[in-house]
This record gives sequence, structure tokens and C-alpha cells, in this order.
Amino acid sequence: MNSFQLLKVLMQELEAYQDKAKDKNALSLDEFILSLTPNVDLDNLKNNFVKSATLKPEENHQRVENNIERVISQHILFMYRYIKFYSKMVFADSKIKTIEDFSFLITLMQQPALPKTELIRRNIYEKSSGVEAINRLIKSKLLAQKQNPDDKRSQLIFLTDRGRAALFQVFGKMNDLGIIASGDLSDAEKNELAILLKKLDRFHFDNYNNVNSNQLTDYLPEKKKA
Repeated sequence: MNSFQLLKVLMQELEAYQDKAKDKNALSLDEFILSLTPNVDLDNLKNNFVKSATLKPEENHQRVENNIERVISQHILFMYRYIKFYSKMVFADSKIKTIEDFSFLITLMQQPALPKTELIRRNIYEKSSGVEAINRLIKSKLLAQKQNPDDKRSQLIFLTDRGRAALFQVFGKMNDLGIIASGDLSDAEKNELAILLKKLDRFHFDNYNNVNSNQLTDYLPEKKKA
């Protein structure tokens, strides 16, 4: 197929998309691309460890229909667990013990010193768990603390030379971890995935920093809110 033939096929697909659209003046590239994707079987897209639950007859009314959002959430959750599994080999001979410890240290390589609460917030940690992790890293001499010149009531956490050396020792293995995590995706698929993940990151970053609520529904995307 040459470029002219490809353009002709695209024009036909575009016309088909426009014909099906409810609002002809609200067409979007994302929805057009989605229209090119055939309908998928959500059960086939589920994570390999996830299977449909068998409900008793009296529980059928409690059944929740599968949807693409749940499938995506399942995969994100399991990707995190896969990375945790691989990371144990990264840190097997390191003073750094977990992927969360690595995250604290690398944050302080990028930011010379941060208050404890800000360091915890940037790593999306519960306060109590974050304080415990930071204190453990201070005890291991990978981090240290000093008086905050702008606030005498608080301490600044910073990366020690020992912590910096520990980071450099695992950078090679962390690169291997990134390659493994990307699996057998093509370069084009990796680029596409990175763009989509960045889009998700922008949404959740905004939620995390600007929405202060105990109601889950307050965190829904605007188009999903009633």
C-alpha cells in the first residue's frame, strides 16, 4: 500500500467515524483512533492471575459488570507487584533495601534537601509509614538531617555520601529493571505507553495536590462526575 492508498483508507475511516458521531462539531482525534480499534473481549484483557468470580445464585444481584477501567486498574496494580518482585534482585547486595527506599534517595539526589513532610508527600506515602522509612534510612546513614534555616521547628533531610554511593551502585540494575518492566513492547509501543502514562500522571498529580476530600467520588474525572 502506497501513501495515496493509505490516505484513501484513512479518509474512509474518518467518514465512518463522523457518520456515527452524535455531535458532528465535537469530533476528536482520540475518539477517532478509538473508532479504529475493534471491540475487545474484556475477559481476555484481564490480568493472568485474575479470573471471574463464581457467584452463588442468590448473589447474582450483587454482580458488577466488568469494564475497561477495572481491567486497567488490575494491570497497573499487578505491574507494581511485578516490579516489586524484580526489585528484590536489584537490591539483594545493596544497602538500599526496597524500591520505596530508592525513591526517597533518588528524590534527594534531585533536590538537595527537603523537609520530612515534603519528602513524604513527593513520594506519595502515608505519613506514619514515611516517617518510619526515613528514620530507618537515617539510621543506615543513607540519609541525614539538619536544622531547617527557614523553620527552626523542622529538620531538612538530605542525601549522604554513603547514600549517593549506594544509588550509583544500583543504577545499572535499575536500568535493567526498566528494560524488563517494558517487556517485549516495540519502541513505538513504549513511546505510546509512556505518553499515556504521563497523561494519567498529570490527572493523578492534580488530584493528589489539589483535591482534599475523603469522598472517593470527588476524585473522579470531570466527565464521570454526576
